[in-house]
Amino acid sequence: MKKVQSISEKAFSTMAKIRRAYEQRIAGEAISLEALFSPEGFRFDQFCKEFGMHPDSELLKERIREFGEATGCWLPGAKHHISCALYLYPGADTYRMFCMMKNLTLGFYLNDVMGRDTFCHLPPDRQASARAMTLRMSQLDAELRVEADAEPLEVVNAEILREFRDHSPQWWFEQFLEVYRYHIGITHTDGNVIAQGRIPGITEYMDYRCHLGGVHHILMWIEFSDGAFLDWEQLSRHGLAQPLKRLHWVVAAFAGLSNDLFSFEKEVIDNGSDSNLVMIVALNENGYTLEDAIGRAAGIVKGLLLELLSLLDFFAAESGKLMETHRPLGMQLRAHRQGIVRCVQAVWLWHCYSGRYKRAESLWIETRLAASPAASATAGFTSPGAPAGGGSPASSAAVFSDRG
Repeated sequence: MKKVQSISEKAFSTMAKIRRAYEQRIAGEAISLEALFSPEGFRFDQFCKEFGMHPDSELLKERIREFGEATGCWLPGAKHHISCALYLYPGADTYRMFCMMKNLTLGFYLNDVMGRDTFCHLPPDRQASARAMTLRMSQLDAELRVEADAEPLEVVNAEILREFRDHSPQWWFEQFLEVYRYHIGITHTDGNVIAQGRIPGITEYMDYRCHLGGVHHILMWIEFSDGAFLDWEQLSRHGLAQPLKRLHWVVAAFAGLSNDLFSFEKEVIDNGSDSNLVMIVALNENGYTLEDAIGRAAGIVKGLLLELLSLLDFFAAESGKLMETHRPLGMQLRAHRQGIVRCVQAVWLWHCYSGRYKRAESLWIETRLAASPAASATAGFTSPGAPAGGGSPASSAAVFSDRG
């Protein structure tokens, strides 16, 4: 009778197998994530061609660096991720943009110092203090009061949240705070399956990943960025609330799970974390090779992109109908849809042109320092049980750079 592997045995053996395969594969031809993600006839360069960053980008970058250094949440690589909001909300009011950038700067700091793929590398005493701090942050109520002996980052977090509270409707802030606190509570702990005591299913991980990446509350910032908050009661009366919530989930899943491919080397190869879609697939599917796991993971992202594009078409049509009968709601929905489009554009462009995932040797064309994200052959990578990416992949215009 074959011995059943324990969770720890399976985690160690699968990680070792994936890392060995990676070391053998890294010397070969780079793989195009664009080719793996793109449905038939879709091109990211066409989808993103009308995209532009925030007009006050340079000023905001300088201000946010000063903020990060003053508050102790600035890391050497921070210059590569402070641009994230500038990609996501290019039309935002400058004050609101700075507020969102402050939150993202703190969030990236916490992720890089005590996130799910780095937490296990902290010494035990640092793990305990980090977990205690983020637990308190996850339990803040709407009054946003912190204890007198709170850690400096707790104070910074509360101050930023007060800015959100003071510039939004109460109902919106309460929903935002609930989602944000959940993200803080689940993200800053050891995310590896051994620490969790179980291997999550692929679908379960997909839902969880949206919260780990904080994408749900980042999508809520579409409303905050220009102060145009959705009228959910009106949307519900027109049968659009549930489809819009589904669109939000699909965008969040696309952002989080595409990030798992872009950050595969950082998280899995560098940090030995299995809290990543490629690893979760490998852990759930016995006998999968690295190629199989990448193909299946990329196929999931491709499926999400297909649904996302279909929902965007649906809301383009629905907002057009509302412009004839309920113009204010139609205008609001049209603007929000465009905000969603900008976020999807930003997901792709920021991953490709930010320096956060760049490396001298990379599995992916898009993150190799030596080459621009030009398309190439996918070297036989396909999605098991699904068709390969169709169409001719093409590069996005390299108009965004964070390499300074």
